[in-house]
Amino acid sequence: MSLAYILINAEVGKEKRCYEEIKQVNSVKEIHILYGFYDIVAIVESSDINKVNSALKEIRLNENVMTTETMPVIE
Repeated sequence: MSLAYILINAEVGKEKRCYEEIKQVNSVKEIHILYGFYDIVAIVESSDINKVNSALKEIRLNENVMTTETMPVIE
């Protein structure tokens, strides 16, 4: 199983819209709005690492996403 935490900075004022759009991405198992340096954390999980990579690419192409930091889980 491949798992990654993706920390996201959204456009100012577009955090909720960004959250709603990313929630629809395949392989996103959990998503939360945060206070602090990052606006959103998405937990992406799949049995196939290629699907995790595809989800990351889709998130990074979202027009409301400014930056991401990906933390893959190593087990």
